[in-house]
Amino acid sequence: MSSDGSQGGKEKKGEKGMKRIRALICFVVCLFLMVFFLQQTWAVELIPLYTPPVGGTAYVLGAGIVSVSNKYLPDAHLVHEATTGTMDMVRRMMQRDAAKKPCFAIFGTPDAWKAFKGLDVYAGKPFTEVRGIVFVNASDQYLVVSAKSSIKSFADVKGKKIGIGGPGSTVATSALLFLEYSGVKKSDFKPYAYTYRESIEGIQDGSLDGGFVGGGYPVAIYTELALRHDVRIVPIDEGVLKKVVAEHPYYYGTVVKAKSYKGLEQDTPIYGFATALFTVSNVSTDYVYKMLKGLFDHKADYYAVHQSAKDMTAADAMKGIPVAFHAGAEKYLQEIGVMKK
Repeated sequence: MSSDGSQGGKEKKGEKGMKRIRALICFVVCLFLMVFFLQQTWAVELIPLYTPPVGGTAYVLGAGIVSVSNKYLPDAHLVHEATTGTMDMVRRMMQRDAAKKPCFAIFGTPDAWKAFKGLDVYAGKPFTEVRGIVFVNASDQYLVVSAKSSIKSFADVKGKKIGIGGPGSTVATSALLFLEYSGVKKSDFKPYAYTYRESIEGIQDGSLDGGFVGGGYPVAIYTELALRHDVRIVPIDEGVLKKVVAEHPYYYGTVVKAKSYKGLEQDTPIYGFATALFTVSNVSTDYVYKMLKGLFDHKADYYAVHQSAKDMTAADAMKGIPVAFHAGAEKYLQEIGVMKK
């Protein structure tokens, strides 16, 4: 009896020992696999999509493109990065391109052309590798002042303190252009290279006489300001608008209808420019093709981001883009019949 019992005890102990060993082996294997997959995840390089600073429509739309792409494309790996403006975005894109790394950005088409050609603020450093992907939205531009301001026209900006937009942004360069055509040189007033938020704060506390903001209708930051402060939009002179558009066709003229915002009592003529999604030539054709196709295949998700997201349609996909399209974008646009082969 004792001999049999002893033998049985040894067998049970042996089984328990084997179970422990198997459990330990399973634990080690699972731990190894977990570390392996974490390393693979850490090894994936996130691809930046640059946008203007917080407050504008392009910022919101950029976040939407990142969200939709990452949701439906397993290999998207996009990350949204806000910048101070177009010049900052172009600088970052040039650095990424020099390192043969992918990137994307949303900014105004006027600066895409200037950067590509090396004009104005980009003089001496042409960005020949910038490529267009798709028209994103129409970016309306407002010169905003307090309701009681003496500034009734762009010409009245002389001697005033004005927030013109982030340094090197399309908003800023466009503001200076339209003011110049209105008879106001940069030396005639005090320009401040402020972001939308800084300009709005300046108008509210009286440190600025006015400021430029922009985006697709409704412009979120202006809506917010109008609800808590008496402000208005300064109209652009019709003659000035026609002259600028004739010489710079990437701009357009439109009207903000009365009652569109709190306190806006009459139709107000303004100017605007096209905004588009850009990349660099080194990004793979397949990646850009899948990204653009994904946006259109899941446009309901993208359109839900902001009213202006609906500006991106197949019919307007090439609107206002003055530089060569990326090969991946060409492939998709030809596929849907928008671009000729």
